Amino acid sequence: MRILLADDHPMISTAIEALLRGTEFEIAGMASTGEQAIQKVEELKPDILLLDLQMPGGTGMDVLRRVRSNGSRLKIVLLTAAIDDASLLEAKSLRVQGMVLKNSDPAYLLECLEKVSVGARWIDPELGVRAKELAETLGDREAHALSPRERQLISLVRKGLRNRDVAEQLGVTEGRSRSTSTLCSKSSESAAGPSSRSARTSSSREAS
Repeated sequence: MRILLADDHPMISTAIEALLRGTEFEIAGMASTGEQAIQKVEELKPDILLLDLQMPGGTGMDVLRRVRSNGSRLKIVLLTAAIDDASLLEAKSLRVQGMVLKNSDPAYLLECLEKVSVGARWIDPELGVRAKELAETLGDREAHALSPRERQLISLVRKGLRNRDVAEQLGVTEGRSRSTSTLCSKSSESAAGPSSRSARTSSSREAS
């Protein structure tokens, strides 16, 4: 099973090479930037892409989006020290086959590669719990209905960015950003429940 390893940390790459030595997995090539990863995917046609999430010249998420936009069914395993909620949901929606935390037991990486190599999916237990909690919080319907672009937009709005700033970052109209901001506000209010809304109404009356 041929693996393309994309990671910009030499120590991590060396450690993974040593871990895989003597197994069924062969390092067919390496990349240290997102651009190199995309180029070598096309050149080497690996069975599995082991992809670091944070790299110069294009992040792991950029590479994942690019590969999937080309219709490729390449098996992809994300290797990361940390991942935010929006990226976690987007990675799942883009059918990533595996996710492994860098600070986890090395045996997890081997287990993940073994599962992925036979067509199964393997997500680090910690990330699996987070993904499930996020899906329950957002609701399965919302999690599946929103596009990756919309999730990215909502993530920026929830961080407190102004509509104009969000529009500039994502290249959308300020009107769409404002609509998303309103949607987020309504979603937060709905999640807070009737008691929270009543409390806010009561406070407003007292203030007046």
